[in-house]
Amino acid sequence: MHKLYQIYMADSFNETQLPAGTVSAYPTKKFFMSMLTRDIALTDAIMDLLDNCIDGIQRQKKELAIDSQLPYSGFYGEITIDENQFILKDNCGGIPLNTATNYAFKMGRSDSYHDDDNLETVGMYGIGMKRAIFKMGLKAEVVSYHKDDIFKVEIPEDWSSTPDWYFKYNSLTKEDIDEMLSEFGTLIKVTNLHKNIGFQFNDKSGFIKNLAIELRNHYGYLVQQGFRITLNGVNIEPLVLNILTSEDFAEKSIKPYVYSAKIEDITVEVIIGFYRPLANYDEIEAELDGSIAKSLSENAGITVICNDRVVLYCDKTFLTGWGESPVPKYHTQFIAIAGVVHFRSNNPINLPVTTTKRGLDTSSAVYAEVKNKIKDGLKYFTSFTNNWKTPSEQRTKLFEKAVTINALQPGQTKSNLIKLVDAKKGETAQYQIPNLPKPDDAVREKFVTITFNREKTKVDDINNYFLAGQAKSAAEVGGWCFDQLSSQVE
Repeated sequence: MHKLYQIYMADSFNETQLPAGTVSAYPTKKFFMSMLTRDIALTDAIMDLLDNCIDGIQRQKKELAIDSQLPYSGFYGEITIDENQFILKDNCGGIPLNTATNYAFKMGRSDSYHDDDNLETVGMYGIGMKRAIFKMGLKAEVVSYHKDDIFKVEIPEDWSSTPDWYFKYNSLTKEDIDEMLSEFGTLIKVTNLHKNIGFQFNDKSGFIKNLAIELRNHYGYLVQQGFRITLNGVNIEPLVLNILTSEDFAEKSIKPYVYSAKIEDITVEVIIGFYRPLANYDEIEAELDGSIAKSLSENAGITVICNDRVVLYCDKTFLTGWGESPVPKYHTQFIAIAGVVHFRSNNPINLPVTTTKRGLDTSSAVYAEVKNKIKDGLKYFTSFTNNWKTPSEQRTKLFEKAVTINALQPGQTKSNLIKLVDAKKGETAQYQIPNLPKPDDAVREKFVTITFNREKTKVDDINNYFLAGQAKSAAEVGGWCFDQLSSQVE
């Protein structure tokens, strides 16, 4: 029979035995179980648990030989949800028993906790796992298979109504958990779901589909680096964001803006550029009138990553400088512009990220400094787009020979496709400032843009009758019609 032990949620206290002349300042369970869970969305709570998986991998980097190109290869997090339960199983190392008994289940991080010192984690306050569990339900169990310990912690349904600030756990053997965990890792199972959570976990609610999208947006970057995530047995797809660049450094060409610096104890990398050729008129019109199923703007904007976690995905707002001088507001003509900002630090409290880990701390002095660099980069490419609004053979050729840089991969500032130079005296940073081409004055004076609307059926009829359906866009049909008339004038 397995022995029962206790894991304390907070330092032991007895509120009924206050010293004379004192008033109570002890916390209450209702606050932790109700108020804290209101401050986080359900998807963010689930992703908090996945963040713990990634932190577990970071801890193992000390002991394992990790492939620098695929540092998360071989690790996984498997999520299974339905209207009755939530399950997350991973193979990311498990929880050491000492960490569980003294830190992991406390409501808040103790000053004496140093296990994650000098690690690139995002755990800062010690509330993520508990907040996620109580967000979803009233009853849970956490099974840990660590190289030194195997145990199960149980959170009973009636815990909120008891005076005890601890959970009980069982020490287990490998045979006890064979069907649950076959590798070092953790299994979290939440049952007795809150009614509204059970409804959202019902496949008919649409929540699962939206969760899959959020997981791709925030963890597809890690999937690209080898981490495997499944949601109800379906793999989350990797996220891809390639920035275009020319291999020629000598001439004016398509190049990204790059900024690399060390600010306090944070390493910063910024890469901004074009991820695709500029939009043509038909694409812009289709985007504006919503006639296409998938938005062309979906991959545009700025993505911010802190210690391998995407905290802001393809943002097109003032948060990343759009609409703040000298950068114009985002518009569909800018659908080709994208960028990635990497922040890395062994001290996550200094990263510009909120407690939910899915938002930017805009009060951060570090982020304020980097935001100015983002705006500098965006201005090069919005200006270029404005200069090259008119489609032309010259504009097309600029993108034809471009190759790609995987901007989501950290360390790309050291790529042989990027040439950094030191900043001006007084600033410890390096830059690549793009020398983007401008249209020839003769070309700009020679051409004008003509824009007008006609019935789609009539445009299709002209395309099919005169052009055998070979025109790829309405703009091509309009150009052909104009050429026919202008030839008669000549």
